[in-house]
Amino acid sequence: MTPRVSVIMTVRNGARYLPETLDALSRQTFADYELVVNDNGSTDGTLAILADYASRDSRIRVLPPSSRRDPTFTQGIQRAFEAATAPLVAVNDSDDVPEPTRLEKLVVRLDADPRVAIATSWFDNIDEAGCHLASHRLPMALADAYQTGNPVAHSSIMYRRVLAVSVGGYREKFTFASDFALQVAMMSAGGGVAIVPEPLIKIRLHAQQASLMPGKRPQYYWEPLDILRAASRLPGVSWRARLRGMVARQKLALRYGWALWCEGRRTAGVAGVIYWLFVSLTSLWAGPAAYRSGGMA
Repeated sequence: MTPRVSVIMTVRNGARYLPETLDALSRQTFADYELVVNDNGSTDGTLAILADYASRDSRIRVLPPSSRRDPTFTQGIQRAFEAATAPLVAVNDSDDVPEPTRLEKLVVRLDADPRVAIATSWFDNIDEAGCHLASHRLPMALADAYQTGNPVAHSSIMYRRVLAVSVGGYREKFTFASDFALQVAMMSAGGGVAIVPEPLIKIRLHAQQASLMPGKRPQYYWEPLDILRAASRLPGVSWRARLRGMVARQKLALRYGWALWCEGRRTAGVAGVIYWLFVSLTSLWAGPAAYRSGGMA
């Protein structure tokens, strides 16, 4: 029987934190889920831990090894996403710790309104030892917040699989920000967002996180530039937020150009700055009209 929710996870050398995460998932008050796990080439004890838990819980499905060499996080999470079978998909990174009611409360929000495509919640940050670092309370006007960055933690979301598939899922051109791109694409396609106003997951911060992206500095700036351009065309964005977004993208454009320059790609750096500065200026007034005419990035 197909479960209501597919929880997807990709992990690489996550043995240190994985048992705590799997134990927390096993305590969920909402039990009608599968956990689909993609191993991204672990060389520690991750696979043994997954095999042990899967032998004791039939809801855990570990995917066969991938043929890719050195896959990115996006390639790993897309593989888990493609293997999901449920109509609702929740994300839980291997080092993040969900509250017992996390799945239940997100399902309730999605079931309450078919117009809602993404349900998310507040979240807390913890350190390597599990000690509290910070609390994050999401603004209700998410479209405004998306003009300068992504305030939503990937492990805090649950979404409708059919819409996510229709907009391309986790696109490989985004090495580290594919989750942000997916959220913006789903909203651009008309999907609503609901926020549960309480922290339902603890997001762990540590030095081994994949999003740190060593050695890919130009990509680090290009990805948010491309995604923020699409976010600038979302409906309902205030003009104040559009102005903040324009300034944020201009700063990113300068950093992107400088990163290319430092790699010896000077012509590309200058051209990149000119292009993205122009795009940031024109999108300030072109965004709403582009959305009304159906022109989405």
